[in-house]
Amino acid sequence: MVLKITDVRTATVVGNYYWTFVRIYSHENSGTGEGFFAPRLADVIKEFGRVIIGEDALGIRHIVEKLKWAAVPSGRTGINAHAISAIEIALLDLVSRHLNCPMNTLLGGKLRDKVRVYVDAHSGNSLESMDEVLLPTRPKWSKKSNLGKEAKSNTPIHGRTEAQEFGEGHTPEAYSRRGKQLKSDGYSALKFDLDVPTPYFQKHTTISGSLTNKEIDYLSSLVAATRSAVGEEVDLLFDLHWRYDLESSIRLARALEQYNLMWLEDPLPPGNPKVYGRIVNSTRTPIATGENLYSRFEFSQLFDTGIGIVTPDGLKMGGLLETKFVSEMGAEQEVNISPHNIGSPVGTMAQAHLSSSLPNFGVLEIHGHDVPIWSRMAKTMVIKNGFVELSDAPGLGIELDEKEAARYCLQEKFDL
Repeated sequence: MVLKITDVRTATVVGNYYWTFVRIYSHENSGTGEGFFAPRLADVIKEFGRVIIGEDALGIRHIVEKLKWAAVPSGRTGINAHAISAIEIALLDLVSRHLNCPMNTLLGGKLRDKVRVYVDAHSGNSLESMDEVLLPTRPKWSKKSNLGKEAKSNTPIHGRTEAQEFGEGHTPEAYSRRGKQLKSDGYSALKFDLDVPTPYFQKHTTISGSLTNKEIDYLSSLVAATRSAVGEEVDLLFDLHWRYDLESSIRLARALEQYNLMWLEDPLPPGNPKVYGRIVNSTRTPIATGENLYSRFEFSQLFDTGIGIVTPDGLKMGGLLETKFVSEMGAEQEVNISPHNIGSPVGTMAQAHLSSSLPNFGVLEIHGHDVPIWSRMAKTMVIKNGFVELSDAPGLGIELDEKEAARYCLQEKFDL
C-alpha cells in the first residue's frame, strides 16, 4: 500500500495571528496542517513541498527526517521547524483519514475523550491581533474598539524595546470583570497577561526588564483582583512574555505565592533554558516555559532545571511526534506537559489529539475565544464547559470552512 504525495498547497488566513495552513494531496485524498506564524512561512512550506512530492505519505518519520536534512544549511529551528510541523500535521491528517481512524490513533491512541483547555484572556482588553513580527494589526473582522491606539504602533506587542501605553484594560477592575465573564462562559482555567503597563512605568527600566517595588505591587493587585473575582475553584495562570529580568521575576513570583496560581509563564527571555533553575528554586509559585524551544535536545536542558511544567508547541517545535517524544522524556521526571497553542481550530484540534494521548498532560491553551471567525472556521468542533470533545471521526475530526477562510485570506486567492 502506497499513498504517493501528488501536491502540496498553502494559504494564510488573518485571525488574531497569521494562521498558515498546508494541504497535502495524494490524488483525491488530502490532509490539512497548520504551522506557527513566522515571516514568509508559506514560502518556506512551498520550498519544502518540492522535497516531498512523490514520497509515500505513510512514511511520516522518513519525510520529517528528509525535511530536517533539507533544512541543514538554513537551520533546523525557527521558520524551518514551523514549516516541518505544519507538513507533519497534514501528513498525520492525511494518513489517519486514509486509514479511517482519528489522528490520535497514530499518536498511540487516546487516554481521554475530552481535553481540558484554558482560555487566554489577554488582559482586561480581551483581544489583541498581531502579524508575523509581533506588530499590532487590525484584521478585516475586527472592530476599532478592540485594538485602539495599539494598531498604529510599530513596536512589537511583547518585549523590552518600548512600553505600551497604560489604559483602562490594565486595571484591577478590568481584570476582575474579564475573569467573571470567562468563568461564566464555562472555563475553569484562565490565563491573563502580566507583562502590561502600570501607572508607575519608568522608561529607564524598560530595556533592562527590571521592575520597581511599586510596579510589583501593582501587578500583584491585578492578580489579587482576578482571584477575588473568580474564587479558588478556578485555576489562574499569568504570562510574562519574557519581559522581565531574573531578579525582578523572582521578586514578582514570590509576591504572587499567596494567590495559588497554576503557573507563572515565561518570566525570562528565551535562549538559555538552564537559567530557569534559579527562579524555579527561588519561589513556591509554579513556573512554566517551553513555547520557544525546539526539539528534544533543548527540552532536555530545561528538564535538568527541575521545572515541573513545560509548554511545548507542536505547531512550531518540529511536529506532534517530536512533542510526544518530549512528553515521554518529561514523564520520567513527573513533568506536566501543557501545550502552548495560539492556532486556529485546525492547529487546536491537532494539539487536542496529541494531548489526548499524553499520560502527563495538564491543560491545553485556546486563544480564539474572542475571535469572531474562529468558531466559524471549522465544522463539528465542540468546546463545552472548558473541554475540547474528541470524536472518532477520521483525521482531525473537523473540516475547514474554506468559504469563511477565503474571506480573510492574506493571499489574493485561498487555494487549498
